[in-house]
Amino acid sequence: MNARPASPDDAEELARIHAEMVGVDTIGPWRDRLADHLREHLGGDRLAAFVVDDPDGGLAACAIGLVHQGLPGPDHAGVFGQIQTVVTGRRFRRRGYGRAVTNALVDWLTGQGCTLLNLTASEAGRPLYASLGFTPNARAMRLAGKTYHRA
Repeated sequence: MNARPASPDDAEELARIHAEMVGVDTIGPWRDRLADHLREHLGGDRLAAFVVDDPDGGLAACAIGLVHQGLPGPDHAGVFGQIQTVVTGRRFRRRGYGRAVTNALVDWLTGQGCTLLNLTASEAGRPLYASLGFTPNARAMRLAGKTYHRA
């Protein structure tokens, strides 16, 4: 199973599959912004996606990741990768597609100098990520949108 690097031509399909993963409408202004962002930044040194094509058209699986610069820590150099999306279409699951795109993305991120990789795992994805060496981190929290409450 070979995953290929996604190109800007894949932006629309990547945005569609990402929208399905997060469980929101697959059309709308945010999806257009996502597709535009992917089209502009894929192929650079900070954002990559790897895909397996669906033989009937579209994508069977994808993994999207970003490179971030942070502060060095005791177990990393300060350049870290965020695996943003890993999705395998329902009819392609349990065939190694998710593993193929994830391995390709991890190779790319580490090749960019990332010494720490983060992801948010679904229940279905946890076994795959654990088999690749990822471990849970109970410290992660999130603040999104207008949920901030000033004390």
